[in-house]
Amino acid sequence: QGIILDWWAYMQIQVKFKKDSKEQGIYKEVQKLDQILTGKDTKFITRTYNYLLEVELEEEIVKGPMIAWARNVGHNINLDEWEKIWTENWKLTLSTAFKENQYKMFYRWHLAPARLAEMYPALKPECWKCKLKKGTFFH
Repeated sequence: QGIILDWWAYMQIQVKFKKDSKEQGIYKEVQKLDQILTGKDTKFITRTYNYLLEVELEEEIVKGPMIAWARNVGHNINLDEWEKIWTENWKLTLSTAFKENQYKMFYRWHLAPARLAEMYPALKPECWKCKLKKGTFFH
């Protein structure tokens, strides 16, 4: 289309594009946001708002428990690792009671014996199973 590049400039642009696509994830196929932006003008604001709200809520739902677990584990857990852990643990069992327990542990709804002992002084903070160590999320 009338643009003349010499071969060295072309190679530099090509290498830069490949590097950026590996590091930053430049998508060659059309994404959902691309479809919204290039799609019909009808209900454009509604579709854009719903998409942004969906992305924002996805990040907010996991943020609190992820921070709490990262503090205990000692390193940050990114969203991909969190999803992988959650889906693997969810597929491990058919027991609804066990799945409920996993859900409570992941989202910190389960109260460990040490926490219950702080709330109710009559209870002992030891582990319910071994009765030797302090019962925390890790034991």
